[in-house]
Amino acid sequence: MSAGTSLSIQAASYYDYPIRQAIRAFKHHEDMTKLPLLVHVLRQLPRPRGCHSSNSVIIPMPTTSSRLMKRGFDPVTVLSAYLSKHWQIPLWDGVQRVDHTVSQQGLTRAERLTNLDNAFSISELPLAKRLLLFDDVATTGASLQALARTFLDSTIESSVTGFSTPDAHISSTHSYKITAYALAHGSSRYKEI
Repeated sequence: MSAGTSLSIQAASYYDYPIRQAIRAFKHHEDMTKLPLLVHVLRQLPRPRGCHSSNSVIIPMPTTSSRLMKRGFDPVTVLSAYLSKHWQIPLWDGVQRVDHTVSQQGLTRAERLTNLDNAFSISELPLAKRLLLFDDVATTGASLQALARTFLDSTIESSVTGFSTPDAHISSTHSYKITAYALAHGSSRYKEI
């Protein structure tokens, strides 16, 4: 996002007991017994007003290929698939996370922001005007902010330089409405719904 602009992040729960333990077990130990609880919490997120399958897409927070190989699965994409089914809004996967970033866990806010410089690359611009970004945990919101910035920067670039995507003119003539969602947040400054 540009300086002075913040991204609204809505979360279904606080990143506190017992949700924190369930997320960690699912994410780091592939404990599928925690998935029903997490899906139940996820379903507390009501579909965003005005969003539907023809004007919106859900964009899961991408992971790096090295983390995917280490974990063996992508927990955010798994959760996003359940959110997609709940909201009846499709997933979109035209963005990748660059492997030079390190895990955000344990970093300060300043380190998180620096770590995420150029952390994402977009292979094509989405045709939907409403982008619903999703992450499992939003501690500082830095990852979601960086992902949103990537889309805004790509839209500006496509209108100035003629982005190589055949349908770029569709996206560049309409500004994106970007909102962010998380299963859990770790700060009281985010809005819990």
